[in-house]
Amino acid sequence: MKKHLVVWLLAGLPLVAVEDFNQAWSATGPIDSASSTAVDQSTQPSTTLVMRGTIQKYDPSSKILTLSTSTGTVQFTMTSAARIRQGWHRIDASALENYSGCHAAVRYSEPGAAKTVESVHVFGRNQR
Repeated sequence: MKKHLVVWLLAGLPLVAVEDFNQAWSATGPIDSASSTAVDQSTQPSTTLVMRGTIQKYDPSSKILTLSTSTGTVQFTMTSAARIRQGWHRIDASALENYSGCHAAVRYSEPGAAKTVESVHVFGRNQR
């Protein structure tokens, strides 16, 4: 007798769940695209891009990193939050000017006209 009761209770459980779901769906109603608010472009996160090339120079006073690529030279603005590494070793931004001629991969964002560096991975002169 107890087995039959358990079977009947378990068999009715999905019906109750579907009914609750339908009630919740009808309470929220359909989405009206005209009344939904659009996200402002300035609040959207900017896309992170990667550029590879050779470090041409770094100016610590203006915090501008110049990278030479196959398409020309590109300048990036360094921030204090930028992570700089060579392998597993951390590099201070002030020492970045000593890595002229080394290959590098620069992760950056471009929220406006300036390219802001998020991280720099420095490789050896012969590494890629």
